[in-house]
Amino acid sequence: MGNDSGRRKRLKDETLDMIRPYLDEWVGTDTDFAKRLWEINAPEGKGAARWQSWKSTVSRFRQFYPEECPQTDPFTQGEMELADADDEWISDRAYYYNSETDVYVTFIRSAGNKPMTVSGVTHRAMKSAYSNMINKGSSIGQISRDFSIPRQWFDEYRRVHGWTHDMDPFTDEEVVDSDSVEGLVDDLLLRRRRSLHIEYEKKKWDEIQKNAKKWERFEDTFIEHLKIVEPKARTVQKLDLCETNPYALVISPTDLHYGKYGWEDEVGSRYDFDEARKRLHESTSALVSRLPGAPEVIYVATGSDWFHVDNDLGTTTRGTAQDLYGTPAQILLDGCDLAKEHIDYLRTVAPVKVVFMAGNHDKHSALTLGLYLKATYEDCDDCEVILSADMARNYQQYGNTLLGFTHGDGARMNDLPSIMARESWEDWGQCRYKVWFSGHRHHQAVKEHGGALCIQLPSLSGHDRWHHRKGFVSQAGMSAHIIDHEEGMIGSLFKPVVEE
Repeated sequence: MGNDSGRRKRLKDETLDMIRPYLDEWVGTDTDFAKRLWEINAPEGKGAARWQSWKSTVSRFRQFYPEECPQTDPFTQGEMELADADDEWISDRAYYYNSETDVYVTFIRSAGNKPMTVSGVTHRAMKSAYSNMINKGSSIGQISRDFSIPRQWFDEYRRVHGWTHDMDPFTDEEVVDSDSVEGLVDDLLLRRRRSLHIEYEKKKWDEIQKNAKKWERFEDTFIEHLKIVEPKARTVQKLDLCETNPYALVISPTDLHYGKYGWEDEVGSRYDFDEARKRLHESTSALVSRLPGAPEVIYVATGSDWFHVDNDLGTTTRGTAQDLYGTPAQILLDGCDLAKEHIDYLRTVAPVKVVFMAGNHDKHSALTLGLYLKATYEDCDDCEVILSADMARNYQQYGNTLLGFTHGDGARMNDLPSIMARESWEDWGQCRYKVWFSGHRHHQAVKEHGGALCIQLPSLSGHDRWHHRKGFVSQAGMSAHIIDHEEGMIGSLFKPVVEE
């Protein structure tokens, strides 16, 4: 055994020295490489007269140094080859094994009575695959496919070598060259472990594929049956909104009754100076915040029972005594300041026109308020106070609309359109739209009559004893109306008083 090992080492070294310089030339099959080596070395006298001697050297190199050799397919790339037609083949044996080159040469009649050369690696792999000792042996057809060899050739090949399924996976040469039976047993165990691992991985992959096919069937049947459709976001074409058309705002805190007093325990809610001021400011601010844009002008209809009493006696113009929170002088002075505060706030929004209407509670006090405001804003470009001795009715024209203002205690609502036509006949003929604004009754009402729209305005004031006992329970609040320059009144806003 020692001499064989030394000889084998020398053979490996010689083979390495002969092949290593030409590894870059190794293209194609092992036979092609052997022929190439012969072409390179024959002219210099370094090679044999025929290329077959180089084929043996190439086979030895592949046996000793497989990691440095190009990968080849078993049959088509030279692992199995038929001898050339002009090769001589003289042998009385069915096959021959060249131990130096590790090549099996087998005579196959079905291959045209030519010998077939198979590398030892491929030969042993086919024997192992055909044996049942490691795993269930492959069929003839399966081996033909795996090793790219015609079925008829392999069937004759395995009969020549005497292979059956129940044989061990070792070739005769492996058994002869083995140092011990234990080594073969260990090798067999290793092969069976490897086969077990391969079979496990195969079954695991088969299970993965099986589950994948189940999911595909689920998608194709169940989901298709339910006809699940991806929801799409509903889109709409956006409107190209233009800027606000010119408009005027009519805002009228009529019937504020500043100075009225209501005791909570007696009338259900408290009404005094502070409550009146709070309701006026909060309602005006809320209405302004809801505007579509800045108006061209704001009409403020005031007077119209702005004050609760009209004289030093604490009575209305006609002498009806009232429940008061302060003295008549205090009511007059504080009421004038509150009106100025209200107008100054509206001036921050747009130019203001103040229109007066005398009420049944404060006919003379309203005139005093008008004089006070006219003097206050005399030099202001953004505030005009419209005041006349007769404050029963007032007319203003804005664009295509004729506006009328009255307290509401005089002429009846149904008569207002005809009164407007007679008193302001020229403007009546020029304007397409006519709108009346009145107060007095402390609740909202809208009526179209005689070619005009008649609007009854609400009141911000709370209850005193008289209103409470009369059962007046209308919703307190303030309204604002939008008058388009060309199309007349197009909208109304209302801010109710929400009592705590």
